[in-house]
Amino acid sequence: MGISQTWRTKAEQDDLYAQGRTKPGVIVTKCRYPNSPHNWGVAFDIYRNDGKGAYADNDGWFKKCGQIGKKLGLCWGGDFKSFVDKPHFELPEYLPGSSCKTLLARYRTPENFKKTWKEHEMTQEQFDKMMDDYLSRREKAAVSAWARTEMAEAIRRGITDGKRPGSFATREEVAVMALRAAKKEE
Repeated sequence: MGISQTWRTKAEQDDLYAQGRTKPGVIVTKCRYPNSPHNWGVAFDIYRNDGKGAYADNDGWFKKCGQIGKKLGLCWGGDFKSFVDKPHFELPEYLPGSSCKTLLARYRTPENFKKTWKEHEMTQEQFDKMMDDYLSRREKAAVSAWARTEMAEAIRRGITDGKRPGSFATREEVAVMALRAAKKEE
């Protein structure tokens, strides 16, 4: 499995919303900015990374992943009624009724919400020690300071191998999202 979408900027959301409407392609989102959970950093999408096609589902692969995600306390887009989105997962505690209305009312913008995220400090020395077995020197240097602690913990737990995943997600965003989901299970 790979992760292709986590936090989206306004430009990224606007571009995806235009697909199938004002630009070629199929419709992949029903949400305009800032009404997607991706704009708030509380959702991620997955894809197959096994050579069978990124979104091939003739064997029920996405449903299997959906069941695992739900066991972890995530909301799975495959259960959505009006816009089934099998690659999509959300952190439900931020989205009552799968809606961003509560976040909009409280924070007004995704940027204001992002300012409330807790940052964990880890020294470069601590980070290097934990990651030596996983990443090359160049890859370690590229990890942002704000994500070091959660990135190292996500690697230690086997949530990620630390390699950069798909097109839009940074490995830090993936590690943070996965770790937040795993902590909900504990």
